[in-house]
Amino acid sequence: MGEANHAAVRLQWRLHKVIWNLSRGRLGRKVMGMPVLELVTIGRVSGAERQILITYVDFEGAPAIIGTNAGRDTDPAWVGNLRANPDARARWNGAWHDITAVELTDTKHRRVWEAAVETNRGYAGYAKTLTRPIPIMHLVSRQERPSGSR
Repeated sequence: MGEANHAAVRLQWRLHKVIWNLSRGRLGRKVMGMPVLELVTIGRVSGAERQILITYVDFEGAPAIIGTNAGRDTDPAWVGNLRANPDARARWNGAWHDITAVELTDTKHRRVWEAAVETNRGYAGYAKTLTRPIPIMHLVSRQERPSGSR
């Protein structure tokens, strides 16, 4: 994706964030046929809270978010933040959840990726242009986290 397209996507998400924040998450719950959540991570460098809105795929009863970074060939900042500190907060369907991010690999990664592409063909376009693996994080509620997880 060219820089002009990336800038357009960033502008769309900024406007979406304004609407989301003003409505306290009641408006803008779907984008391109996919549900949206609000994720609050801790910046791995700054230590400050970082808020993003991102589409997700429901996987095993919890959201899985996909790190395409709008087609850029670098991981989005939130991926690095969750790798450094997987405990975060997220709001979906109007409710806040304390979550732990678990990076998916192998079969689980493939299942979520296929579901995302089935819902939004744009993901397939990203995969064709990127040289890096696309990370997928499963946002598991800390109360429901299986034993042995991070």
